[in-house]
Amino acid sequence: SRDRLGNQQHMSTLILELRALPQPVIAAVNGPAAGFGLALSLGSDIRYASTDAVFRAAFINIGVSNCDMGTSWLLPRLIGASRSHELMLTGRRVDAEEALRIGLVADVVESDRLLERAIESAQQIAALAPWGVRLTKRGIWTALEIPSEQAAVEYEDRQQIMSTFGQAVPEAIGAFLEKRPAEFAD
Repeated sequence: SRDRLGNQQHMSTLILELRALPQPVIAAVNGPAAGFGLALSLGSDIRYASTDAVFRAAFINIGVSNCDMGTSWLLPRLIGASRSHELMLTGRRVDAEEALRIGLVADVVESDRLLERAIESAQQIAALAPWGVRLTKRGIWTALEIPSEQAAVEYEDRQQIMSTFGQAVPEAIGAFLEKRPAEFAD
């Protein structure tokens, strides 16, 4: 049983490592995302799906808990507790259109355009100041754990002050005024 626990912890740690990366992680789901695949997509910062994508909290269908690899924490925060309870307790499939409707994914495109859609988003992010992107990613995830709006605002205030150090702000303003792409050194 120690080997099983070790394997479980290894897989679960991968989900936590997605969050710890300073760069945003974009999931492009072009088929079934069930069990561990679902957990990987939930742990990503942005999720896009092709029309062929299917999402499923599947472990309950083989007699074990669907509370696995962060799913019980992530799914309710992404789509709400009521929908999460229903999906995790029934183990039913969710097609791409439903996933979009319930907020599980940010966009649905034809499968031949999925990679292009993910790259478009990555390019938009890559054009921004890396420090601002890093702070935003960390702030979004941290806010999901902060118990009150007041505490979240205080956290955001500190992040904003931190983000004003360095050359990103002057470069962004200069690029805007000079109508040119910004070039961030950080």
